[in-house]
Amino acid sequence: MPKITAAFTVDTWEPSSLDEAEGAELGQVRLSKTFTGAVAGTSSVTMLSAISGSAQAYVAFERLDVSIDGRKGGFVLQHAAFDDSFELKILPGSGVGELAGITGSAMITKHEDGSHTLDLDYELAD
Repeated sequence: MPKITAAFTVDTWEPSSLDEAEGAELGQVRLSKTFTGAVAGTSSVTMLSAISGSAQAYVAFERLDVSIDGRKGGFVLQHAAFDDSFELKILPGSGVGELAGITGSAMITKHEDGSHTLDLDYELAD
């Protein structure tokens, strides 16, 4: 399974509070990203979050419109995170264009200097 890395920037970040009831605050964030490197293009993300004291969790769906190693298309990446547990998976069947049939997983790293990278492990169906 090929593994590639790309840098990305968060271009927009639009948070809103959904519910500030006792026990946990629920929120939503809509954001957009630009990727450079082995993954080049843009994405849009819808994230739901819950914060209770020091505990945090979120789920998100990210629609990517990208080129991977010269193949143009897109797919949906599902995010699930709870405190230090973090999982990103490509939604099976979501690949389009030259990325149709893509499967795999990813990891996001935030570096000390504030930059971000995406590590993507993927396979393309023949």
